[in-house]
Amino acid sequence: MWYWIIIGGILVIVIAVYTVVFIFARKRQKAFDAQYLAMKERHEVFVLNKRRLRERGQSGVTKYVPFRTYQVVGRVTVGQTMKGVHMNRVQNVTFRTTKEEYDKIQINHKYRMDIMGNYIGNVVSEVQSKRAQQAQRNAKSKAQSAEDKPKRRFLRRGGNS
Repeated sequence: MWYWIIIGGILVIVIAVYTVVFIFARKRQKAFDAQYLAMKERHEVFVLNKRRLRERGQSGVTKYVPFRTYQVVGRVTVGQTMKGVHMNRVQNVTFRTTKEEYDKIQINHKYRMDIMGNYIGNVVSEVQSKRAQQAQRNAKSKAQSAEDKPKRRFLRRGGNS
């Protein structure tokens, strides 16, 4: 009989600890989401490299336990206006992202992304290069012009046709 009371007590303690951790994690996630929404910017990023790493965090329990992170190295054009002068600069940046966004990204492609600091929140769309757009337009126009032209019939002289 005593062991049922002990097992019940342990079960109550485990449920209480799980609830506290869940509430704490949800509170941190809400704070991060609020900060992300306030600071996100949409940029075009050319992806140079991507990699999966196992690294330790900076604080808390993550300092002791390595966890998997997803990183994307991209080239971003950063613009700034100071005293009426607009300056652009191309910069290579290492971004962190989630597994879902990491799987969407391919190397040597350009994407439009929502970025906050060094975190990729959302990959909005892939940006086509001007050459690819021009080639697509040329292919469409050739296909249209081929449909519009009347088909020629070659008749042989003196033959039965």
